[in-house]
Amino acid sequence: MIQSPKAKVKPSKAAALPRAINPIDDLDDDLTQPPETPPPETPPPETTPRETPHPETPIPRTSGRTAANVSIAMMIEQGPKTYRAALNAEDAEQWKEAISKEMASTESHEVFTFVEKIPEGASMIGSRWVMRRKLMANGTIDKWKVRLVSYGDLQKPGDYNDITSPVIHSALIRLALGLAAKHDLQITILDIPTAFLGCPLHETLYIRLPDGKWPDPYGRARPLVKLNKTLHGIKQANREYCEEVFDFIADYLGLQASIADPGLFFCGNLGEANGALIPVCIDDIMIIGKSVLVASIAS
Repeated sequence: MIQSPKAKVKPSKAAALPRAINPIDDLDDDLTQPPETPPPETPPPETTPRETPHPETPIPRTSGRTAANVSIAMMIEQGPKTYRAALNAEDAEQWKEAISKEMASTESHEVFTFVEKIPEGASMIGSRWVMRRKLMANGTIDKWKVRLVSYGDLQKPGDYNDITSPVIHSALIRLALGLAAKHDLQITILDIPTAFLGCPLHETLYIRLPDGKWPDPYGRARPLVKLNKTLHGIKQANREYCEEVFDFIADYLGLQASIADPGLFFCGNLGEANGALIPVCIDDIMIIGKSVLVASIAS
């Protein structure tokens, strides 16, 4: 095997030469070479003075409200977690009124029936009060809201059947608003109060109510009841509600459900006197159309 000769590397002219080790030579070099003068300093560019922004004035808050128990996006504040805590709160009178209103709603809708005891082998779940303060944009309290909510997570198969329910896509709501703006139509939004308290329940389910002044004929603070209609928290509540509302819009009002989304209903030609569009998003119903038709549907 022939080995190629190693190429000789020539030193570069720009390579630095080794300095003398003699300290006298170093001294002579320092004396013969003129001292280096530093380059002139360039003045910094002139800047216009900026005004110091004033610190933002904090929004006054009521004592006891912290970022941990306030949802800024939803403007909802956490309330007491139990009935006794509500009675001992600073705004106890408001909580008493809200709880009484929720009790009256369950009674007027005939949501349940008081029973002395549950049959053997029947399913029973618990319930609780859910209390929230709804805030306005400036942080003041708008209303005290209370809901009777069941522990639906304790339901077993057999306590419910189908629990799926449609929810309209947000893109269709934007489309409906765009069509309303294009045709210069009226928009009316209906909010159904206590939506889940008016739908019939097809399964047998018993509930232990939370503490409260219930009109129990057996004199119990936490009575046993048999559900006649849906209640907040049970698994099939949303589906039963959607079936009730969709059947009402289709059968009574005569609107047709969209193939693209079952939560979107329409009739006639939008922009004309007989045209209407109704997107349904749980308990919020939007009606879009001419003013006369919208008022007729909303009534």
